[in-house]
Amino acid sequence: MTQYTSANRQFFQLFEHLTDPVIVINMRGIIIYINENAKNLFSLKNEHADGRHVDTILSDYTYPIDEGTNKQKCFGIGGQSQPIKVKVTTQQLTIEDVQYKIMIIEDLQRNKSEQLKKVSKELANIKLALDKSTMIAITDPKGNFKLVNQKFCDLSKYKAEELIGENFCILNSSYHPKQFFRGLWKTVRQGETWLGEILIKGKDGSLYWAETTIVPFLDEGGRPYQYFSVSTDITKRVTVENQLQEVMKVDFIETMKNLQNGIFKMKMDGKGRFIYTMAAGKLLDAIGADEATLLHHTPHDVFPKEIADLKYRHYKEAFTGNRVNYEVELKGRLVFVDITPIVQGKSVIEIVGTVHDISELRSTQRELKVNQFQYQSLFQFSQDYVISVTPSGEIIDMNPNMLELYKNAYGTIPRLKLEQLVADEDKEITVHYFQKAIEGNPQNFDLNVQTQKGKFVFNVTFLPIIVDKQIKGVYSIGKDITEQRRVQETNEYLAHHDELTKLPNRRWIVKKLNDSLQLAEKSNIQLAVLFIDLDRFKSINDTLGHLIGDQLLEEISSRLLDTIDRDKQHLARLGGDEFMILCPEIDHQEEVIVLAKNLLEKLSTPLNIDEFELMVSTSIGISFYPTSGTTAVDLMKKADIALYQAKEHGRNMYQVYTTSMDDKQFQRFFMERDLRKAIMNDEFIAHFQPRVDAITGKTIGAEALIRWMHPTYGMVSPGEFIPLAEETGLIISLGKWMKRQVCEQLVTWRAANIPLIPISVNISSQRFLQSGFAQDLRDLLSEYKLDGHWIELEITENSLMKNEEYIYQTLLELKEMGVKIYIDDFGTGNSSFHYLKAFKLDGIKIDMSFIQHISCQSENAAITAAMIKMAQQLNMDVIAEGVETKEELAFLLEQNCHHIQGFYYGRPCAAMEFEKMYL
Repeated sequence: MTQYTSANRQFFQLFEHLTDPVIVINMRGIIIYINENAKNLFSLKNEHADGRHVDTILSDYTYPIDEGTNKQKCFGIGGQSQPIKVKVTTQQLTIEDVQYKIMIIEDLQRNKSEQLKKVSKELANIKLALDKSTMIAITDPKGNFKLVNQKFCDLSKYKAEELIGENFCILNSSYHPKQFFRGLWKTVRQGETWLGEILIKGKDGSLYWAETTIVPFLDEGGRPYQYFSVSTDITKRVTVENQLQEVMKVDFIETMKNLQNGIFKMKMDGKGRFIYTMAAGKLLDAIGADEATLLHHTPHDVFPKEIADLKYRHYKEAFTGNRVNYEVELKGRLVFVDITPIVQGKSVIEIVGTVHDISELRSTQRELKVNQFQYQSLFQFSQDYVISVTPSGEIIDMNPNMLELYKNAYGTIPRLKLEQLVADEDKEITVHYFQKAIEGNPQNFDLNVQTQKGKFVFNVTFLPIIVDKQIKGVYSIGKDITEQRRVQETNEYLAHHDELTKLPNRRWIVKKLNDSLQLAEKSNIQLAVLFIDLDRFKSINDTLGHLIGDQLLEEISSRLLDTIDRDKQHLARLGGDEFMILCPEIDHQEEVIVLAKNLLEKLSTPLNIDEFELMVSTSIGISFYPTSGTTAVDLMKKADIALYQAKEHGRNMYQVYTTSMDDKQFQRFFMERDLRKAIMNDEFIAHFQPRVDAITGKTIGAEALIRWMHPTYGMVSPGEFIPLAEETGLIISLGKWMKRQVCEQLVTWRAANIPLIPISVNISSQRFLQSGFAQDLRDLLSEYKLDGHWIELEITENSLMKNEEYIYQTLLELKEMGVKIYIDDFGTGNSSFHYLKAFKLDGIKIDMSFIQHISCQSENAAITAAMIKMAQQLNMDVIAEGVETKEELAFLLEQNCHHIQGFYYGRPCAAMEFEKMYL
């Protein structure tokens, strides 16, 4: 036994923990150390290997000369002297100045065996999986079975020994035509893989569908020597698909039967005959080729020989995979037949034909030829301007109208390009539209046309000329819209200018002001607004007449224009004798003051209108951005306030707006002034709030509510103008306007066949107490041909406290018309249930102050409940106003009050929105 040091022993013992066999030899090839794995590999477990030469274990090992790592394959000697193929990796190692060779042995034979076992196991698993799910068969080149798996036997109901040696035809279900199998064999014999679905017949006669892949195995010469097929049972899927197809087929056929045209299908049987398998459509019935006549027959069974031969030739062509069509006359009708092959894989399985009656088409074509002369007549006598142009843009023909426009005698066509007829500014766009038309897209546009007679505006249509599906040119059809354009431009001008003075109007100057404000904010600059009003103009107008007044306004406009810098400042007439100047950019407020003084001086000079010498003074109000306001509404309002201040201080002066001017006295003045104008200018609109039956959820009525759309301030709250209207007596005019508006809306809904609902109108006590109130309403209903029950009136409790005898008579007359009367805001006035009973009113509307927070205010709840019960005992309708929450609604329903009005069901809205949401 070889001796080695303790250090060597400790080092070599580390190799015992390695899984690889390890041998340590000295430089003479003598084994110094061998681990247990190496002993086991070479069957040396009970022998002493150390001290032996390495050749006794590795017979053909070549001892390496170099000092690096060396790898080589050789044979080792195992038990009973059996050779073992190994791979040896040698590495030189020096320990305590002594050199050794470390040899790591890899058993190649064992690794290969383990790999084979692993592969065999995987193959076994694959075979098991395939046997469970897939049918596998191998046949010889003639189709005779050489091998089948168990799954194949399970589905075919044959035993393996019954199939081996038999031809695959034993499974033929006779479903597929011969050409199906011809195609299959042709594919695999060419060495290509075939994939498809086959209906197979089992031993017991059962049928099943298999999705099959057939792979040819080729010999060295590239010829198949056997075929390997893998199939999956898809019977369930195909059955479901067939059922679905059958349902769709029935539905399809029913649909096809109702077609005005015709459709048919054909298959080729095993004898090569073309058999009709479907026929539908009204046209087939008309030409004697309905389903009963065609189904399961050939063309020669149905049609005369000449027609049948024609059909046969085209059907034969279609079954080669080509789409074909032909025309034939049947039963006095000329029909067009279009046939499309249906291809599955590489085979045509059937053809589908559509049949169209083209009798009228061919007749029309003949008529078109006859109508060529008529077309020429239209071309010559058309009132439009028609040009025929080549694809390159060269003019080849013009109708007489166009020639006259260019002062050419008929028959002489100017050698021009199309763009030469067009004004310079429109040449580029004309070429663009022409190119679109050449691409097949009709175009329509307006352009300016330059002629010897002058410039015209044409609305032009470019129509592509299509002959045999090719674009041969373009027709240009022009309509002279010069006058129409002039009218449009005039209307556009009038929409933004005052007709009398030709100055910009309110709409224009407000937009200009908004635009200027955006620039001022962005650029951090100031601007100014001046409101100008003529003092005592109304007196001149009323005394001398509107003609003199109009001439005066024109002269004033001229003087104002002469005073301002038209490049930097803008003048507009707001209406009446009111003017506005906008200074969109100022450096100092002082320059605006200078302008105001110049205006006052300019307008102080007497004006001579006809034989009258008129002295007119002017008041001016000024506001500045941003000190007076930051919006157009603010600046115009503040300038108006300053203007009023100028008039209050003696007129013929200017005033700059200050915050001290914002008091109620000014606000009241403007409100009253604008309110009177609003009635004349029809600035009011009617909104409607639904009244709902909470039990059914249906809209059973509505209340008409007036809204004011101020031209400057926008929507003004009724709370701001209604009290003033009552105080000034204007409320009577508002009431008349509202009643008429309601009648007009009811008539509009009636004309549109929209079910009507009663609409209630608030009536002021002033108007209700005026004589003739009932008669005025009667006349209004008669004018609009409306029954009285569509109008309901809401009056206040205090209205009943005055002149009881007159009120009783008025109520009696209203009831005779069918008009219902309700007490509005019930509970807030001084009336009692005595008046309700005495006047036999129809109902009450409980004021919203009793409804809001009713669930948490026991006092309100008790009062409201008492009012509801008392009114119900008097057989009166009860309507709850201002209902906004679910809790308020629940309380009212508990009290059997289910006529509800309030935000819970809907806010007041314009008529169109009300119609969409509630009717």
